[in-house]
Amino acid sequence: MNELVKYYSKNNIITTRKYKEISKFYELDHTQLLSRYNDAFVALFKRAFKYSDFYKKLYQDHGLGISSVRDLTDLTKLPEINRHIIKHQVNKIYHGFDFMKVKGLTSGTSGTPLTVYRTPVNIATEQAYIRHYRQMHGFHAGQPLLSIRGALGKNTAHEYYKKANILYISSPNINEGTITKYHEMIVKFGPVAIEAFPSYLYKLCIELEKKGLHLEIGNAFTSSETLYGFQRDKVESYLKTKIHDWYGNVERSIGLAQDKENKYYPLPLYSVNEFQKDRVVTTGLINKNFPLIRYVVEDKFILGSTDFLKNLLTPDIIQIEGRAGDTIELKDGSWVGCIDHAFKGIEHLECAQIHQYGTDKPIEIKLVAGNDFVTEDENQLRANIIRMVGDDMHLQFIYCKREDLTYSANQKYKLIIKHKL
Repeated sequence: MNELVKYYSKNNIITTRKYKEISKFYELDHTQLLSRYNDAFVALFKRAFKYSDFYKKLYQDHGLGISSVRDLTDLTKLPEINRHIIKHQVNKIYHGFDFMKVKGLTSGTSGTPLTVYRTPVNIATEQAYIRHYRQMHGFHAGQPLLSIRGALGKNTAHEYYKKANILYISSPNINEGTITKYHEMIVKFGPVAIEAFPSYLYKLCIELEKKGLHLEIGNAFTSSETLYGFQRDKVESYLKTKIHDWYGNVERSIGLAQDKENKYYPLPLYSVNEFQKDRVVTTGLINKNFPLIRYVVEDKFILGSTDFLKNLLTPDIIQIEGRAGDTIELKDGSWVGCIDHAFKGIEHLECAQIHQYGTDKPIEIKLVAGNDFVTEDENQLRANIIRMVGDDMHLQFIYCKREDLTYSANQKYKLIIKHKL
């Protein structure tokens, strides 16, 4: 999808209409908002029961009918689902015209990537939430935006997209040798906001500080990784900025954002969230054609209350765990984060783990491969990683069993393991 198509898929008449709807959600009192949640959830359930082969069978197998859910208090009657249950059922979950499908993939590091489907309306709705959220903090679409992206790879230092007024710079190329040029480019562009993963923002500040270079960018929008306190402190002080963090997933089954006090709150009518110990059970409300109802997300949330209705509208979210995105350090001192993107689209791979023993030793990549994993799959994975880290980092692939991977003391899996020498 080229940049022009991407732009109009995110900025169109549907986006504008959805933006206006979202603005009105913030004007509702708790009683009105709860009523809207009830209506949205019941409508989503009934539509899924009627038109989705997967849900109709699932619910009938559990003795449920279309009248079994009358309001949110009936939520727990429905069985939970997870990525392992649905990964071979996605075409039965989707209902609608095939030509409207837009395919997305979750990370494949803990198994075969999960395919999810979106539609133009779903994409526009998501963008309307993002636009509204950012505008609440003073940034308006069309103002100069600096975007740090890993997807550009090592071979593309920067790109400017005039239509959206966005300057993209390549995160793998931010290092001591490039930072002065990037600084000149950013100053000339004059962004009023920056969007990036937290680790990329932190790296930008570290390299700027080494050279004694300074920037002032009013707003910083982060997502996709855990935002650590030391990162916030460094970035906000060095860029004279305010960080606004967004929590979500590729499945679009949950959406949380930070307010001015850095507290996470649920985006109104984006999702129904059941916060439980060590996980959250989510129901996305913005994708009617590919509904995920009571979909388990394994991230851990620490909350001040266990009351469902309170947590639906005004949860006291103390901390979000389980979103850490480690980085690979390159020989030139730059970092590459979100390396899980390299595993997307790799078939027949059950699990993987990267071990780094410093920059002068090969990057060790352990693969738990399925029976159908072939040389072409490894070659594609190698090419994906090289595109992100460059061809001067040696890669060593090791085939192993799942139990040969390294886990934390509480058996948590991590993609990247750093070894101290």
